[in-house]
Amino acid sequence: MKPTYTNLWALICPLIIFQLLFSCNESDIESQNLDEDIQLDEDNETPIVIEPIACDECTYVVNSWKTDGEELNIKPGDTICLDGNIEYNNLLFTNIKGTSEKPIIIKNCDGKVAFVNPANSAYGVKFQHSNNFKFTGNGGGGDYGIKVSTEKGFFISMQTFTTDFEIANIEVTGKSANRSGFAGIGIKTSPYEDCDLFRDPTRTAWIMKNIIVRDNYIHDVDGEGLYIGHGFYNGRTESDCTEKTYSHAIKNVRIFNNKIENTGYDGIQIKNSNENVAVYNNFINGYGKKRSGAHDEGLYIGDGTTGKFYNNLVIDGGTGIQVHGMGNLDIYNNVIIDAYDYAFFGASGTTVYRFPDGYFNIFNNTFHSTGERAFAFFSEDGGVKRLNNNIFVAPNATEIARKGATLDSLNNIFTKDLSYAKFVDFDNNNLKLSQDSPLIDAGSNLSDFGLEDDINGVLRPQGKSYDIGAYEYKLP
Repeated sequence: MKPTYTNLWALICPLIIFQLLFSCNESDIESQNLDEDIQLDEDNETPIVIEPIACDECTYVVNSWKTDGEELNIKPGDTICLDGNIEYNNLLFTNIKGTSEKPIIIKNCDGKVAFVNPANSAYGVKFQHSNNFKFTGNGGGGDYGIKVSTEKGFFISMQTFTTDFEIANIEVTGKSANRSGFAGIGIKTSPYEDCDLFRDPTRTAWIMKNIIVRDNYIHDVDGEGLYIGHGFYNGRTESDCTEKTYSHAIKNVRIFNNKIENTGYDGIQIKNSNENVAVYNNFINGYGKKRSGAHDEGLYIGDGTTGKFYNNLVIDGGTGIQVHGMGNLDIYNNVIIDAYDYAFFGASGTTVYRFPDGYFNIFNNTFHSTGERAFAFFSEDGGVKRLNNNIFVAPNATEIARKGATLDSLNNIFTKDLSYAKFVDFDNNNLKLSQDSPLIDAGSNLSDFGLEDDINGVLRPQGKSYDIGAYEYKLP
């Protein structure tokens, strides 16, 4: 079947309200660059670094279920260790308080994997009232020197006014049937933990900030892989509160290089993250396994969220990317394969808040859906919605795109023909372009938006113009 470029009217019912034939104007391009507000730490881009430490070199070696930094007189710059010779039950860390210059390090020691494996607990590892620390399994024994399992609840939970932290090199596993727990890593302070404080609709009473989650392996969990933010941006009355409360804001977030496999619900769910957010280079394979409908997304950009979501590979699940976010979102260079529901879904509704003058940039993504439709974006609110240089492949679709908002659309391909794009090896999830692919040089130049390379870092363009999709063809 011959694909249709840009004009979706040939694909969908005339009653549907897509208007996709508008091109970008110069004033829009100049005002919304992908590099705006995001200053990536160069250290975040480096490979995993293993830094072994002997247990007798640590400030404190954990030997009980509760570690209270104030009681133990733990100071900024100290190192707390998990002994690889001990199999721990659930662990609670409280009052772990470093500084930005001297964070407290929590890691495994003696070059062995430290295993937290509670027999019957509502969590695996929990942090409360803590800040400026790094929880990392880079103390030897492999890439993931700390391993956490649990039968129920969050495997790792950052809650109760915990902020300014890094989680890295941790394996979270619910491998056996009776140890599937809930979400792999939970990051939030729930409003019901202080009903009075969180009555503030400005969300300035307490703010979570400076969050890094990187280089972790999360698999076989019953709920979400990453569960970030409480949600309910417009507020609600929690079960333990008598008045409406509002979830705290989360600022300065980096989620990258995580491997997430076989989750019951979403692969990555992120909400309330409203300033300086980047989610990139994550591998999500096997999500929404419970097929619960509302929780089957690979990448869920939830309410109250803005930022940049790019270079993610999402395979085998329900909806590849779902957007409830409030706008000022850049979604680019992502690859979605075998989404049994939508490949991309932009939601609407009374619970979704959007900036009146924001934007949605959906650029150079490769989408594949096995369901009835590949794409939808509902509602006109939230500002301009740019859809440029994407390919949507949906071989089983009754209609590839569904009714939605007015889109500023240019150089997109919608096709049911899986062979049209001439991917290198679709059966093995290699969606790079063959040298005779019609996607080569068929896109528009998006350098004015700051998009200058592809999912693998290949500079764009390699030929006369940008290629369509997440990969830029490069001569061998």
